[in-house]
Amino acid sequence: MDIEYTVTENIARNRSGQIISIDYSFDEILVIETPSSSSSSGITRQNKEKRNRSYDVKVTREQYQSIIGQKRDSLSFDAFVDVLRPFIMGYYTDDELEQAFYRLDRDRSGTIHLDELNCFLPILNDTINNNNLQDYVRKVDENFDGTLNYDEFRTLVLRGIGRDIICNHI
Repeated sequence: MDIEYTVTENIARNRSGQIISIDYSFDEILVIETPSSSSSSGITRQNKEKRNRSYDVKVTREQYQSIIGQKRDSLSFDAFVDVLRPFIMGYYTDDELEQAFYRLDRDRSGTIHLDELNCFLPILNDTINNNNLQDYVRKVDENFDGTLNYDEFRTLVLRGIGRDIICNHI
């Protein structure tokens, strides 16, 4: 099974350079190869099945402000964008991942707790709940403490698990 994906990022800024909207288009192609053989002829063939999925995530500063107006302890829009980028892209440059980790680690404990993930993820996926988040965290939680240290967070991003959470692959 091979997964191919393409992520397109569009950022709109106002005249002063402030981000006013961010838009991600994510296309995923899952290729599944299944061997098939004909018993009478002895010929082996590969059957390929392709499944396509597309996701769009667009958030404006204005939309974000109205959503977080109802939630306490939310990230600022700029902090939200700093975290969103590596989650969606599945990779990062320079200090982007460190900054995303720092933004989510609100209590400065050196780990990200489920409550801290909840200040970010429900804005993009309103069907996610603590049980689902725990299942995702368990996939990378090497020390089984129920939180994400920096290395575990890095693994979550690089393996595309953050993107799966956002795109609703439950």
